[in-house]
Amino acid sequence: MTSDLLEDRDLALQLHQLLSDIDPVRWKAEMASVLKTKLVALQQQLAPRHAELARSLQAELPASDSRRSWLDFKKRMQPRYVELAKALSAASIHVPSLRPTNWSRSLLHVSSGLFGIFCVEVLPHAVVLAIAGAWATFCWGCEISRRLSPAINTRLMKLFAPVAHDHETYKINSATWYATALIALALTNQPLWCIAGLATLGIGDPVAGTIGRRFGRTRLVHNRTLEGTLAFVVSATLVTAALFMVLHGVAVGPAFALAAAAAVAGAVAELFSLRVDDNLSIPLSAAAGVALLQLFVG
Repeated sequence: MTSDLLEDRDLALQLHQLLSDIDPVRWKAEMASVLKTKLVALQQQLAPRHAELARSLQAELPASDSRRSWLDFKKRMQPRYVELAKALSAASIHVPSLRPTNWSRSLLHVSSGLFGIFCVEVLPHAVVLAIAGAWATFCWGCEISRRLSPAINTRLMKLFAPVAHDHETYKINSATWYATALIALALTNQPLWCIAGLATLGIGDPVAGTIGRRFGRTRLVHNRTLEGTLAFVVSATLVTAALFMVLHGVAVGPAFALAAAAAVAGAVAELFSLRVDDNLSIPLSAAAGVALLQLFVG
C-alpha cells in the first residue's frame, strides 16, 4: 500500500469518526465547537488530495451550533463519505461504513429475528427451507437487477430508504447477506443453532449500536466501542438463554453457557467484520459458537 493510499485511509477514518460523533443519541451542545475545530483541521488536510471534498466540508459547516444544524450537516456529508469509501474500496482499502442511529432499522432487526425464530419453532423444516430460499432468491434477484440497471438501483434504494444505509447504494445490501445466512442456518436443521444465530443478530447488534453510540467512549477496532461490545454480549446472552430454556427446556447452566458462546462469537465477528457484512458473519459465528461448545463439552 502506497503512502498516498495510507494517507487517504487515515483521512477517511478521521472523517468517519467525526461524522459518527454527530448522532442523535449522543449529541451534546458542547460538542459543536470541538467538532468544528476538528473539521476545519481535517478540511485543511484533505485539500491537497481531495480538493472537492475539502471545499464541500468547508461550505457545509453549520453556521449554527444547534443540534438540528449539525444533524443536517451530517446528512449532507454522508454521500461525500460514501464516495470516498467507494473510491478507496476500488483500491482494496476498506474503511467502516457510516451507520447512524436508525430506529426503523433496529426494529426490523428485532422483528425479523423473532419471526425467524417463530418459523423455526412452528413450521416444518421443509417449509422453513422454502421460505429462506424464496427470500434469498428475491434478495439476490434485486442485487443482480440493480447492478444491471442504475434506474432500478435508484428506485430500490428510494423504496428501502427508511431502513437502508448510504453505502448500500453500491455494495451488496445487508438484507441480502442476512438472507444468505438464513439459508445456511436453515440447512443445518439444528433449532438451537438457528435460535442462537437469529437472536444474537436480532438483539445483540441493535443494542450494541445504540449503547455504543450513546455511551461508547473506549474505542476498540473499526469504530466499535468496548461499551457497545459488552452490551452486545450481555443482551444477546440473556435473550438467547431465555429462549433456550423456554422453547427447548435447556437447564439454566447449559442455557447460559451456550448463549454466552454464541454472544461472544457474534461480538467478535461484529468487531472484525469490515470486508464481510456482519449480517452474514454474526449469525453464522453465533451458531458456530453453540456448535463448538456442544462438540467439546457435550
